[in-house]
Amino acid sequence: MIKNFLILFLGLAGISACIPPPAGYRWYYVRRGDTLYSISRKYRVNVFTLISENNIKNPSLIYPGTRLKIPVKKKHLKKHVNQKKSGKKLPKNVKFIWPVKGKIVRKFGKDHMKRYIGVVLKTDEKVIKASATGKVSFLGPVGEYGNTIILKHPSGYHTVYGFVKDFFVKNGEMVVQGQKIASVASDGRVYFEIRHKTKPYNPVLFCD
Repeated sequence: MIKNFLILFLGLAGISACIPPPAGYRWYYVRRGDTLYSISRKYRVNVFTLISENNIKNPSLIYPGTRLKIPVKKKHLKKHVNQKKSGKKLPKNVKFIWPVKGKIVRKFGKDHMKRYIGVVLKTDEKVIKASATGKVSFLGPVGEYGNTIILKHPSGYHTVYGFVKDFFVKNGEMVVQGQKIASVASDGRVYFEIRHKTKPYNPVLFCD
């Protein structure tokens, strides 16, 4: 009985492994000791992309054998930084606002040999507002970003808010632009990111 079960299990696993990934992705099967952060570093993919692309509700709980979609890396970051200057058309635009009023203390793009796909704002404000109308798709701690919120917007957009102190919304909740979604951490920093599907964009190109 046990032998037959093992044969069936291995057969199903083999069939699953033969299923080709969607266009623009590769499969990765989680191994013991893996974390989303180690996987994101290995494939040079933003951890928030892994979360949203695989509908992960709790990034600290991934199990060996779990199959993840990994976007195939494309050389798009520099292109996005220069799009405003080049005059190339951006994806269908959703109207965004800044989640807080403040100064950008870490810019989007390459800085000191590192590439950043979001910005860090320094603010005196106490609350973070939704940059656009959308749905809360993730709430929870995400490594160096601390408590984090991801909102899903129309036309394939997502916004990410990190360094959050307290959440004012729940997972799955619909929010409107300008709605208070969280409180700002005591150091006044807010991480903010805009992505269209899997591609990060400089928020400066979108926010008034």
